[in-house]
Amino acid sequence: IGMVQRNEKNAIIVHGTMCLMRRAALDAAGNWSSDTICEDTDLGLTMIELGWQVHYTNRRYGFGLLPESFEAFKKQRHRWAYGGVQIVKKHWRRFLPGVSQLSREQRREFMLGWLVWLGAESLGVVVAILNLIWVPVVVFAGIAIPDKILTIPIIAAFAVSFFHFVTLYRLRVPINKKQTLGAVIAAMSVQWTVARAVGDGLIKDHLPFTRTAKGGRGKGPTAFHAFWEAVLGGMLVLGAIVVLVFNTNGIHELTIFAAVLMLQSLPFLAAASLASIEGSRFNEFATWKELQTRALVLLPKRVAAIAKAAAPAEKHPETIQ
Repeated sequence: IGMVQRNEKNAIIVHGTMCLMRRAALDAAGNWSSDTICEDTDLGLTMIELGWQVHYTNRRYGFGLLPESFEAFKKQRHRWAYGGVQIVKKHWRRFLPGVSQLSREQRREFMLGWLVWLGAESLGVVVAILNLIWVPVVVFAGIAIPDKILTIPIIAAFAVSFFHFVTLYRLRVPINKKQTLGAVIAAMSVQWTVARAVGDGLIKDHLPFTRTAKGGRGKGPTAFHAFWEAVLGGMLVLGAIVVLVFNTNGIHELTIFAAVLMLQSLPFLAAASLASIEGSRFNEFATWKELQTRALVLLPKRVAAIAKAAAPAEKHPETIQ
């Protein structure tokens, strides 16, 4: 969806999975670079900075493979986010006026893309941790909550992001509601991964390239790959419960603060949930198909039983002797 919009401004993100490029453009950009682990996006941005025209088409010429496990999915997102930080550090000077041939619209598309993806995910984790630290201060010290900073913006941002995501998917992606919900959960589940990758990108220069396991050739899930997400999610839920329990005076702001803690726990709990079911039968399409079939069989019987129980008993006229 985003690529269609960026294509209008000649500011697409080049993906090496399937792309064609002119040899002259490749030579002008200095060929493939090895100083970032997202070399395809790095090369594409270099070409755009040199004034080359890039084009995205939604016509499918082939099929890519998805990560085969949640661990592989997280590694892929970490590589993309870490590589994105590397690209920002490498190219930021070329976004200054007059340094490259980037137009104002191209600069805006790239900077907003980095801000929304890398910045928002990282900020979400930082604010969640800060709110978690704030819980004992609120509960035991009785200090008021700065609701305009720690509550209202978080609720508004979550609502806008959720409805924006769902609306775009319902309008532009041919999937049903259950699949849309699954996409929401999958997108939320890598918030901690992206934030950690941004942190790594700020303090580490050259992490090795990590290949994403695809095509069912890996060893399969062997461990629980969401430990820290489970810890943070559990602590946020516990913090919300503590705030509600100690809110004996029914202070409205404390109730909102507890709700915010629950909202902030969702990305971490999503990761923990996906990691938990990965090695179970619930990670197989056959299981869900079987459950759906059983539900379709049992539901009419259940409805009929309820209707029969709710029907008024037949009345017979009394006999007078």
